[in-house]
Amino acid sequence: MALTSTHTSSPARAASEPEPAPSAYWKMAMPGLFGLGLLALVLGLSQPAQAQEFDFKGFGTLAVGAVQSGSRQTQLMGRFDCPCAIADYGHGALYSKSWSAAPESKLGLQSTWKIAPQWSATGQVVVRDVDGLKAGLEWAYLSYSPNSSWTLQAGRKRLPLFYYSDFQDVGYAYNWIRPPQDVYGWEAINFNGFTAAYNTQMGDWSLRGSAFAGREATKDNDAAKIYYDSRQDITWKGIIGADLELANDWLTLRFNLIKNKVDQWDHSSGTREQVTRAQSQLIYGVAANIDWQDWLLRSEYSIFDRSDFAYKANGVALAVGYRIGKFTPMLTVGRYRETNRWAPDTVQRDDTLSLSLRYELGRATALKLQWDRFKDKSGPALDFVGNSKLLTLSLDTVF
Repeated sequence: MALTSTHTSSPARAASEPEPAPSAYWKMAMPGLFGLGLLALVLGLSQPAQAQEFDFKGFGTLAVGAVQSGSRQTQLMGRFDCPCAIADYGHGALYSKSWSAAPESKLGLQSTWKIAPQWSATGQVVVRDVDGLKAGLEWAYLSYSPNSSWTLQAGRKRLPLFYYSDFQDVGYAYNWIRPPQDVYGWEAINFNGFTAAYNTQMGDWSLRGSAFAGREATKDNDAAKIYYDSRQDITWKGIIGADLELANDWLTLRFNLIKNKVDQWDHSSGTREQVTRAQSQLIYGVAANIDWQDWLLRSEYSIFDRSDFAYKANGVALAVGYRIGKFTPMLTVGRYRETNRWAPDTVQRDDTLSLSLRYELGRATALKLQWDRFKDKSGPALDFVGNSKLLTLSLDTVF
């Protein structure tokens, strides 16, 4: 989120370069899938002969929404019609006054190949229509489990920035239409690297933790499209992090810490010019969730610290809900704040109030209605989205 130039100079801006055709995404994904499958096959052949299992799962969201009112009347970055409201920072998805299903509708397919008792390969493809119908490879990793507590993984995964990161695309898994955007959404969503995960039981508490390392390189970064009218290539390198989750029958606590370097290239001049080099970034956060009888509470707090550029961002969200049969109404408040000593007038600040209602249509399908009021309190020099009121309806399912 908040990509308001944290480097010292603001480059001139030009039109973004065109996106690849949908078929290009499959071509880019195939070498990784082929390599992963070949490695899995070799490992599988090295094991004693036994049945090899495939497990297929899927999820989908059909969401339609429209901005009911808003203060901004001109286009944002020359590409988004306004009045507008941000639905998904990470994928550059905004709603306008016209009803649309493009920003948040998606279909995901996941397959796990059980090669041997200790080995498996997992892949997940998600089709979106944010900027034309495209299929993106979200997961492609190999897992080795030496025992019931440890799992080692190599490949492409979700970067665990937030509590819902691993299953953020699975709308059925939470009560909102989308997790609170005052906390969620940044330049990187996935990463390529290694993960060591551990889980155990300690009395009434379950413990899950992981340590991970890797990098993520993006071309024409989707989140940057909200803040720049020229193409931005952004790389997170040297990612090192860990997360820890503790849970009992009514309380779940999660903590995370991530450190990395950020490189950014701007294309406004017609050439690829590096504007940020090895910018240090420290990310840390905490989430606390309560399920007590029919009451539920969701809370999360996250900080992104780029001290090299005197920049820090923090987001917090708190939600309270109550289950009434098949209905779950919920009230959510969110707050996002930035500080930037070098550019104090270009910082993003906003508050969000959300009312959501979930209705269980069946064992694996939910209908949701959500109203969001967004108040833009950003610095006077930041050309941002303005105030808005957004109404969205979604149908979420897993299969």
